[in-house]
Amino acid sequence: MKVKVKDIARVAGVSPTTVSLVLNNKPSRIADDTKEHIFRVAREMQFQMASEVDFSEYRKVKTLGMIVPDKKNPFYDRLAEEVADCAFLRGYTLFQCGTGDDIQSFYLAIESLMSKNVDGIIVIPPRTMDKENVKLLKSVQKSRVPLMLLDRAAYGVFCDFVTADNKHGGRIATEYLIRQGHTKIGCMVGDANVYTSRKRVEGYREALAAAKIPFEKNCVYYGHFDVESGYAGAKELLDQGVTAIVAGNDLMAYGLYRFAGEHGYSVPGDLSVIGYDNTELCELMVPPLTSIDQNAGTMASKAVEVILQQVEIQEEEEQEPARNYYFTPYIQERESVRMVSWS
Repeated sequence: MKVKVKDIARVAGVSPTTVSLVLNNKPSRIADDTKEHIFRVAREMQFQMASEVDFSEYRKVKTLGMIVPDKKNPFYDRLAEEVADCAFLRGYTLFQCGTGDDIQSFYLAIESLMSKNVDGIIVIPPRTMDKENVKLLKSVQKSRVPLMLLDRAAYGVFCDFVTADNKHGGRIATEYLIRQGHTKIGCMVGDANVYTSRKRVEGYREALAAAKIPFEKNCVYYGHFDVESGYAGAKELLDQGVTAIVAGNDLMAYGLYRFAGEHGYSVPGDLSVIGYDNTELCELMVPPLTSIDQNAGTMASKAVEVILQQVEIQEEEEQEPARNYYFTPYIQERESVRMVSWS
């Protein structure tokens, strides 16, 4: 049963008015020992103060929504944290919805954010994006709620899009390995239908072509951006005789490390590895992982800037064409790649 002011007054032997004055720290002539007695009784009775904040005095709280498909992915976790920080600095609170790749969760997340009347929604599309999801996002656009895509594009959804140049990332990772003397290079990515996977493989193929190294489709492994796929992909690519691998992200690289360690392969002695995302995992691996950094902080800052521009334009009832914003990734060198020489 909830403890009330009158209950404390009865136990303390004072009036309810006296209790209310003390607990609300109102000016009064009540003796200090009486105040201490009332506070002690309140603590013993586990009294909880009711909020007396009058929210009607506040302006509408400014909020943004964000859909994150995989909170276990350290890159997405960092990206969401950066977006939240940037939004806060602009006076907005961020509601994050972790959906995984479950379609129903994605639907519920969108409905939840819409019901909260958020000012705008930032979406990282799930890998299972299909026509029904596209219809849902188009419905959001028709409702005039500002919408933008982050990191991954969604076919058929035309809105502002902020991402790293994934083709460039795949290319510079492959070129780096080629400069170290590798000619049999594997590439592992997520699902073939995912935007980031397609673009990184395009960059990988461009780098091979520029170096006049034949492309072998068996040297590309499509899985998911997780540890299990890294482990499975390592076996398939090592069976093809590769000496180096561009991993789809640092989680896949970690799975690759696990396979190598369990099957007698040395990194980088027998196998050179480049990860993707440059997360905290890189420094925890042995040896530390060379990885592609996507400029998560810059991407997050731009995403918030772009969605808030939409919010302001919406208020002015103006419309501008959707734009794509690309950021250039770079290599963070560590110790997982070695130079090879062929006699």
